[in-house]
Amino acid sequence: MTKTKKPFKRIALSLSLIMMMLWIMLGTSTSVAWFSDTSNTLHNIFHIGDFSLVVSYQQENGTYKVIEQNTKVLNDEDLYEPGYVKVQYLKIENKGTQDFNFKTAVQVTGFKKSTNVFGEEFNLKDYIRFGLIFADSEAELDNLTGIPDNRKKAVEKANDLLNDYSSEQMLLGAGKTKYAALIIRMPEEVGNEANYRSSTVPEVTLGLVFTAEQLHN
Repeated sequence: MTKTKKPFKRIALSLSLIMMMLWIMLGTSTSVAWFSDTSNTLHNIFHIGDFSLVVSYQQENGTYKVIEQNTKVLNDEDLYEPGYVKVQYLKIENKGTQDFNFKTAVQVTGFKKSTNVFGEEFNLKDYIRFGLIFADSEAELDNLTGIPDNRKKAVEKANDLLNDYSSEQMLLGAGKTKYAALIIRMPEEVGNEANYRSSTVPEVTLGLVFTAEQLHN
């Protein structure tokens, strides 16, 4: 007996970015400062010596807003269905006087399983794909993602499973800025195996982690 197709129920997928920082300062001694996601008042602007890293996200009006410790960067009301693509721009600034290397990690910090139309339990994170790309300017990022004309390029760059991911180490010089695009999509070929029919809406929560390492003088 074959499983017949049914209209796909659009998913209100909760994708939250929780900002966390791990700073490692190298010199005559090593000190580590860890800021957990339990504080509601701590901002993501940290100063250790001449370090100053500021991360912002692009709002719908095109302006950037500094991300605080528990800022939700992605809209919980976005409705995901096969073919849907979300592109979220981030701006990473070195406002200090010291060059440093940084890495960006994407982590699945939580999820809710649901039941599909066949009565089978499924985890939505198994059917979502993502990508993280970097550029030196917003215009370059537009070209890499195909924004605003179409998002075909973005789709081609978002093929990773929602598992823990860490970017390559990148240099960010004093006073310099990098731009990043977090791309999240549900492939068009996803079928009723991820089409929920229960009172529990499937959900995935993401965390974004930055690790910075000061360069030796």
